[in-house]
Amino acid sequence: CDWSSDVCSPIYQTAPCWVEISHDGRYLFTVNTAQPSISSYAIGSDGSLSLLGSTPFKNPSGLSPFDARLSPGGNMLFVVDSGGKSISAFAVNGGSLSELASSPTALPSNSAPFGIVVL
Repeated sequence: CDWSSDVCSPIYQTAPCWVEISHDGRYLFTVNTAQPSISSYAIGSDGSLSLLGSTPFKNPSGLSPFDARLSPGGNMLFVVDSGGKSISAFAVNGGSLSELASSPTALPSNSAPFGIVVL
C-alpha cells in the first residue's frame, strides 16, 4: 500500500467495530465508526488478513455507522447509520465495495436504529 493515498490511509481504519465475512469466507468487511468507512480484507487460508483498501461513505457527516450485514446473495452490504438515522448500501464485487447512488436511505425521524437483519 501507498500509505499516502486515501485507499490505504490509516485514517480510514479508525474505531473498527462490527465485521461481516463474505459467504464464501474469502473477505472480511469492517465498519470504521469514527471515520465513516468500510475496510475490506482478504482472508488467507491460514486465517491471516490482508488489507485490500477502505471505502469512505460518500456523505459521512454525522452518520455514526456500525452494524453491517450482507444480502443473502452476498452482492450487497447494508450498514446501519445510527447518527444519520439511515441505512447505507454498497455493491459488493469480491472484496471491493461501491456505495449505491441511492444511498443512504432515510429511516423515520423518531427511529433509533441499532442492528440490522437482511433477508
